[in-house]
Amino acid sequence: MKRCAIRALAVGLAAFFVLPLAVLGAQEKELVVYSTIFAEYADKMKAEFEKQNPGVKVHVVNPGGTEAMIKRLEAEKGNPQADIMHSGDTANYLYAKKNGLLQPYAPKARGFEPVLDIGGQKLNISDPDNYFHVFNMMFTGIMYNEEVVKEFKVPLPKKFSDLTSPVYKGLIMSANPLKASTAVTVIMATYQMYGKDKVWDIWDGINKNVSYYSNSSSAIYTLTEKGEFAFTLGLSRPALVSRKNGNPVDFIFPEDGAQVADNAMGIVAGAKHPVLARKFIDFILSDEMQTLGSTYLYIPVKKGVLPASNPASLEAVSSKIKKIYIPDPVLADQAREEIQKKFGEYIRTK
Repeated sequence: MKRCAIRALAVGLAAFFVLPLAVLGAQEKELVVYSTIFAEYADKMKAEFEKQNPGVKVHVVNPGGTEAMIKRLEAEKGNPQADIMHSGDTANYLYAKKNGLLQPYAPKARGFEPVLDIGGQKLNISDPDNYFHVFNMMFTGIMYNEEVVKEFKVPLPKKFSDLTSPVYKGLIMSANPLKASTAVTVIMATYQMYGKDKVWDIWDGINKNVSYYSNSSSAIYTLTEKGEFAFTLGLSRPALVSRKNGNPVDFIFPEDGAQVADNAMGIVAGAKHPVLARKFIDFILSDEMQTLGSTYLYIPVKKGVLPASNPASLEAVSSKIKKIYIPDPVLADQAREEIQKKFGEYIRTK
C-alpha cells in the first residue's frame, strides 16, 4: 500500500509539472502584439492568426514608433502588458535584449534558417541566443527613373561612388538626414563602406550633384517616380512598390555595398501568453506570412516562397547584391554629430 501511495504521488507530481503547459495553451485566448508595422499589414496579420487559432483574440497596439514601443516595454517591465515586440530594426532589439525586455525562443517554422548566405556573406537572421528574429528585409541602394535616365543619356551607376561623376549634376536628390531616418541609413551604409577617412570625399562629390534635400523620406520616391529627378538614394522596398504600380523606375543594389534595413520580432520577457507568443513567431516565419510580406515588396528571409524571377524574392536579391553591411549602432552613435555637421553645411549651400 505504501509503495502504491508513493507511486501515485510520483505520478501526480509528474502530471503537475507536465500538464501546466498544455493547460496554459488551452487557456490562452488572447495575444497582445506591440507593433509599428503599417496598418494594412497589421490588420491582415491579426486576421490570419485569429483564423488559424479559433477563439483567440489578437490585440495589435502601435505605440507610435519603435522608440516609443521600447519605452512602453521598459515602463511595463514589472508587469508586462505585451506578449510580442514586433517590427523595428535589430539595433532596437539588441537594446531590448540587453535591458531584459525579451526572452529567448528558437523558431520551429518549416524552412527557416537562422543564417543566410547573401552576396557570399553570412547574414544572421536570428540573434545567436534566440532573443529575436528578423522576419523581412530591405536594402539600401539607388532608385532611378528609366525615362529621365534615357532623356539625359547618362549611364546607370554601378556603385555609390559613381554618383560623384559630373555627368549626374542636378539629377540626384536625397532625403535630409537632419529630418529623415532613411537618409541616415543610407549615409551610414556609405560610412561603413568607405570608413571615416574616405566617406566625406565620396559625399562631397555626390553633394555637388544633388539639387535637392527633402525633409520627407516618402517624397524622395514620389518625386523620382514622377520624373522630377533621375536618381535618389534610399531603400529597396519603396522603389520596388513603385515599379509594381507601373511607374518607370527600378532599383540598383550598388556593387560597393548595400546595408540591411530589417524588421525583427521577439517575445516579451514575462509574457502572459507564452504559448501563443511562440506560435506567433512561427506564424510570421511561415511561408504564408513571408509571401504576404512580399506583396508589400518586403524581401522574405526564406528561399522558395516566391519564384526566383520575382524582384522581391530572396533568390533575386541574393543574385544582385555583391556585398552587404550590417548596421553598426555603436558607429552610428559615434558618427551622428559628424553627419549632422557635414549635412548642415551641404544643405545651407542648396
